[in-house]
Amino acid sequence: MHDVRPVQQLPHRPARRDPFAPLLGSERAEMMRRHVREGLVTHSVPTGGAPQPVTVFDDGRARVNLGTNNYLGLAGDPQVVEAAISALRQYGTTAAGSRILNGTTRLHLTLEQELAEHYGTEDAVIVSSGVNANVAVLSTSCAPGDVLLVDAHAHASLHTAAAGSRGTVQRFTHNSTASLERRLSKLDPEAGAVVVVDGVYSMSGEAAPLAAIAGLCGRFSARLVVDEAHGLGVLGAGGRGAAEAAGVLDRVDAVTVAFSKSLASVGGAVMTSRAVADGIRGTAMPYIFSASGDPAAIAAALASLRVLRREPERMERLRANGELLRRVLTEHGAAPLPGRGAVIAVLTGDDEATRAAWAAAHEAGVYTNAVGYPAVPRGRGVLRLAVMATHTEEQLRLAGELVAAAVRSVRTPEVTDLAEAVA
Repeated sequence: MHDVRPVQQLPHRPARRDPFAPLLGSERAEMMRRHVREGLVTHSVPTGGAPQPVTVFDDGRARVNLGTNNYLGLAGDPQVVEAAISALRQYGTTAAGSRILNGTTRLHLTLEQELAEHYGTEDAVIVSSGVNANVAVLSTSCAPGDVLLVDAHAHASLHTAAAGSRGTVQRFTHNSTASLERRLSKLDPEAGAVVVVDGVYSMSGEAAPLAAIAGLCGRFSARLVVDEAHGLGVLGAGGRGAAEAAGVLDRVDAVTVAFSKSLASVGGAVMTSRAVADGIRGTAMPYIFSASGDPAAIAAALASLRVLRREPERMERLRANGELLRRVLTEHGAAPLPGRGAVIAVLTGDDEATRAAWAAAHEAGVYTNAVGYPAVPRGRGVLRLAVMATHTEEQLRLAGELVAAAVRSVRTPEVTDLAEAVA
């Protein structure tokens, strides 16, 4: 008979925490699921056609589209479409590699050259998105002990990109040169410093006070990086953005842009000195390890840039349309927040009020963007509107009246008072 030995008991180990817990317990994800259940979805609304001034949505209805970044109206323009089709036929659907391997075509090189010419810089580096343009320049900047000073309301990609650097990240109060000056004055005099701002803030349409910021950068020997995603094709005599409009473009060390706005495509670029561009090509993950922008997208962006430079009257129409919509909203009791360019924000209140205003405008025939926390501070949700150069006066007058009615229907007296105070 064999000996029967007791089963060895393994030491008790506590259960591991689930590392996916932040995803599984996301309050915002639950809110989005609740909106789906209630049939009042404001996010990821499917369209059924190109982002034109009047767009057909997946539900079959046509709406005045005030929720697209197609500022110059070039998405769907025959010149741009034909350029993309031609590239598709020649190069296929993808470059199938990163820029540093086989992902560079003559189209990429030509667009880099023409972007550098447009901005008056020595070089430009193209990557696959505007987000990656910010990652490319900021994550590779700074050594330990250096500091990146980022506007508190800057685009999320700028904060994420700065966090990827070996430097220390500090936030300064939004659009406050006094806050920035205090931060700069307290730095170790030997530490490198990079100031990071949006030229135009994407959710509010505010422009950064770039003349004053550039002055501080000069005084404290800091580098200046400006994201002109929402300024390209919108502000400045040549459409180069807020830095050009402020007269300080030549004092900016790196400009980043996204092709998904005025250039009617997908992709991004950094315009800077040749030495910095070479450094990006040699070290930045988005250039070395990410797939290159597909040739059709690059061709569309190149064609759009050429239209922008050849037809400045498009920018003039865009600016006039922005002024018209701001005026109509104000006349109908929904004055927008102060801002410039194509982005117009109308204060609604908390997230539920914002959702209700969005739904009312959507049902009335206007598509907008509902923006709540964390994209904006709690209780200061907005309907984000964006005009195009190709909107007609009739479309904007009608849409402005309908949006104003939707906003008035949800605003509390407190929000109304706040909106009037900041308008």
